[in-house]
Amino acid sequence: METEANPKNNKVLNRQPKTSNWALLGNIDPYVFIISALLAVGFLLWGVVDSEGLSHVSNTILDYIIQQWGWLFIVGILFFLLFCLYLAFSRYGDIKLGGQDTLPEYSTFSWFAMLFGCGMGVGLVFWSIAEPINHFLNPPAYVNALSPSQSAEWSLAISFFHWGLSAWASFVLIGLAMGIIIFRNKMPMLLSSCFYPLLGDRIYGPLGKLIDIITLWASLFGMTTTIGLGTKQLAAGITYNYGIPQGIPLLLGILAIVIICYLISACTPNLKGIKIGSDLSLVATGGLLLFVFLFGPTKFIMDMFVNSMGVYIQNFFSMSLWTDPVEQSGWLGSWTIFYWAWWIAWAPFVGMFIAKISKGRTIKEFVLGALIAPTLLDMIFFGIFGGTSLHFELNQGSQGILANAISVDISSAVFVLFEQFPFRDITSIILIFVIFTFFVVSADSCTIVLGMLSSGGNENPRIPLKLFWGIAMGAAAGLLLMLGDGGLDALQMASILGGFPFLFIMFAICYSIIKSLKREKSTNLVGIRERN
Repeated sequence: METEANPKNNKVLNRQPKTSNWALLGNIDPYVFIISALLAVGFLLWGVVDSEGLSHVSNTILDYIIQQWGWLFIVGILFFLLFCLYLAFSRYGDIKLGGQDTLPEYSTFSWFAMLFGCGMGVGLVFWSIAEPINHFLNPPAYVNALSPSQSAEWSLAISFFHWGLSAWASFVLIGLAMGIIIFRNKMPMLLSSCFYPLLGDRIYGPLGKLIDIITLWASLFGMTTTIGLGTKQLAAGITYNYGIPQGIPLLLGILAIVIICYLISACTPNLKGIKIGSDLSLVATGGLLLFVFLFGPTKFIMDMFVNSMGVYIQNFFSMSLWTDPVEQSGWLGSWTIFYWAWWIAWAPFVGMFIAKISKGRTIKEFVLGALIAPTLLDMIFFGIFGGTSLHFELNQGSQGILANAISVDISSAVFVLFEQFPFRDITSIILIFVIFTFFVVSADSCTIVLGMLSSGGNENPRIPLKLFWGIAMGAAAGLLLMLGDGGLDALQMASILGGFPFLFIMFAICYSIIKSLKREKSTNLVGIRERN
């Protein structure tokens, strides 16, 4: 087998995809850029012209995937988690993402903040109240026979499950592939490069282009949906707190401000905008969590958190492998499979970004840090916000306040919760700031990744190219906001559908990682023997 010491092999590893100079946009991979742009525009035009037809087709395909392939999502996510943990504690755990002499670029605090902000941020604010209440009122089959109090305990544990280790495993897997195969071999920052151990030079041909187009598609539409949902939640907060009527003018006004902010941030050098935004949002979030913890039902929160953690740990494998084979109630497709497909669709974008900010960290440090730290933050988030919400729902005096708000507008639930506490005027401003910074950070990092994917893997794409994709994401979100809930639903379906082919890609990436690591170890042994 050829090793990196072989000149011929070095020549291959240092090859770059063919790009063309497009003036202000810089060097562009024309196939990936043009085809991705045309697909995006075509999809959006279909949504504008015939949103019902698009929704019908998307739902039909999605139903087929859930019914026929749902079991593979279930098995796949658990396998990815176990695979990442295996690498962390294997003989490969001391290998760094990047050269062995590379040092981390960011402090541990900033690293955790960026992991958390780009990976989950705005989604947590959106679902930390709505999801536990939904599971409490409409639990899965394995909870149905239990008492209301037990259903409440399970509802928080299920939320831990959906936002915990399993969710982050898909992101970490892509990050590992990037760090191990791309950084150490100085290959283009493209998902197709992760397949070099399997495909060789064919990654520079049509198959590699297809992988990168699917990657760009999933990343673009996954983030566009988040921008739309985040804009709706900000609008709900402004309406709820300040009485400004909701409507297209308010939504587009908020969207315009958001676009300007994440474009400015994306164009700052060395990810400085993302770092500052992540640090500020994490500090503000910590303040809100501490406020609710101290002024809320503190003992109940702690009791519920500890108990639900026990339920989560005790039933982790049964929840991970439950496929609802007998009753087939549809709950699994609406929640667990839906989430797994959603995280997989997000994996290319988040995985590429967390790999970029994790250079210099060992496989063990990266896996444990990127799995455990964000998972604990997610659980604390759900434990405090979700636990407090469940306390209100279980209390006769406040029962139904949050459930009714969720049934009318999920986006308003978090603001209804904070209305039950003192200092509402102050906390509402902080809450709006947190929502704003969380999804600005996510959109910022996605803009950079889209620029990388369409420029042949350039880690520092030209500012005009980042502006192009940033504006494209904002324009897509604006169009779909104008179409109402149907447009956003269709876009959400597209990102989930994008996750299905990625499921197979991720299985192949596991094999590619192992091949690369075996070559790494064998090369190191050869070097040691030669020196001796």
